[in-house]
Amino acid sequence: MASKQNGHAAPARRLRAIGYCRVSTGRQAAHELSLDEQDRKIRAGAELKDGDIIEMFVEQGASGRTDKRPVFQRMIAFALDRANAVDVVIVYNFSRYFRNVASYLQYRTLLKNAGVRLISATQDVPEGATGELIETIFAAFDGHASDVNAATVRDMMIANAEAGYWNGARQPYGYETRTVVVLRKKEKKKLFIVEEEAAVVRLVYKLCLEGHATSGPLGIKAICTFLNTRGFKMRGKPYYTAAIENILKSETYKGTAYFNCRDSRTKLPRPPEEWVKVPVPPIVTPEMFATVQRRLESRRPTRTAPRAVNGPTLLTGLAKCDCCTSPDGERAGMMLRTGKSGQYRYLVCANRATKSVYACTAPQLRMEEIDELVLGEVERRVLAPARMKTVLAKLLERRDSDRQATETELQRQRDALKKAENGLRNMLAAIANAPDLIRIDDPLTREQISLLNRQRAELSATIPALQDRLRTGPVPISDERIATFSAQVRQRLRHADPSFRRQWLRLFVDEVVVGRREITISGQNDALLKGVTGKPDFFGPVVPSLDREWRTRHDSNV
Repeated sequence: MASKQNGHAAPARRLRAIGYCRVSTGRQAAHELSLDEQDRKIRAGAELKDGDIIEMFVEQGASGRTDKRPVFQRMIAFALDRANAVDVVIVYNFSRYFRNVASYLQYRTLLKNAGVRLISATQDVPEGATGELIETIFAAFDGHASDVNAATVRDMMIANAEAGYWNGARQPYGYETRTVVVLRKKEKKKLFIVEEEAAVVRLVYKLCLEGHATSGPLGIKAICTFLNTRGFKMRGKPYYTAAIENILKSETYKGTAYFNCRDSRTKLPRPPEEWVKVPVPPIVTPEMFATVQRRLESRRPTRTAPRAVNGPTLLTGLAKCDCCTSPDGERAGMMLRTGKSGQYRYLVCANRATKSVYACTAPQLRMEEIDELVLGEVERRVLAPARMKTVLAKLLERRDSDRQATETELQRQRDALKKAENGLRNMLAAIANAPDLIRIDDPLTREQISLLNRQRAELSATIPALQDRLRTGPVPISDERIATFSAQVRQRLRHADPSFRRQWLRLFVDEVVVGRREITISGQNDALLKGVTGKPDFFGPVVPSLDREWRTRHDSNV
């Protein structure tokens, strides 16, 4: 009841209201339910309730099924703060507030306990228990409608993927989307190879399998370092290990992308039988992809201990027992064991060392003798002048291939620099020609100019580094150079740090399979083409008759 002052009724206090607008997509904002329309209706609804909007909260691109909405959370905190003295929260309709009945009831109760009422500008609901029941029914219908819409959209996207079209997710590195057909004003897109990026993808696979001119095969972190130190950029940004790992493990690059792998709401993976295959142009061959997967799997820490990959012993991680093979075809590794307080060192089958002496019947072998046997055979058969000429030519060919990739990346960086400079010139010209339309002090204008300046600075810094890498001319393969190269390799294999010797040995050897009466040395380098089998003299009591053969097949697990 209004109080009286000097015989006249005092005017009733106007309600203090706040508004909340939300759209979940850009299309909804532009065509279906614009934020401006919501704002207008909310203010009109406040006026009908004799209220004043003291704060308007606007949220763009947020789903109503979850409370993980930053503007929504700020609105709730503002409404619950008694210092703000909020009476009502007004939304366009209850679906703008929530499309999840459980969350709707939770947050409505929070407001109610704080003395704040939730009302809709377009849905007239009475106060009291009946009104709350009607609101709950609205929320349940909104949630159901959201579920039905989501299922419909998902079915349409699955059908689109099954037809071979790309569904609009960000295109993988190495690809771009192009419209191939328009059906009922709907653009259908597919992935196409971007050759400049695809060249880097192929380089990543090559580095993983072969390394570059001065190293053996590289791991993910080493590949990342290789690219970043040579000025390569991933769409204007440095490479990270996660990006390299994704390039090496994604089946997209062998020609098969997958859709519907993860639930878009819960983010949980779906079972593989629900995945949809989408054929795309391959960047690498299926054989190369499979070989990379085997290499990555063999170096996985849960499968091969880091000490087996990085240990100082010459044959650590290379030596395998020919007597112990798992059902999937993997041979057991050889481990280092010592005797006489470290005076003697042996290579022994890992099963025999960790499980039982009866787990494997292969004998333990003196490590120094096995090392000498392998090194001697590599020197005699691989480092011979005739073969070293082929090896050196192969290494130089790798360097030339790296040079081609560098030239491609340099041209891409130059094109990007030209584009950034032209964009900056066009922006400044537009400001000069139309200062009333494009203001230099506008935040968006400043942000765009700052972005173009950063891009120009980064590209200007990386281009000289790429140019430096191209200044070295071709290297002739002379007899003197072959002799020098062979001597340097022999020196490193014999006298360098043990871990460094292993890295050099891996240039030529992928696996050393130790059997009861023979040792098989396998390499995948194309330069080592012809295998030779010989019967050397008896090596000693620890190693019976040995048959050493250079294997010419390309796989490393034979």
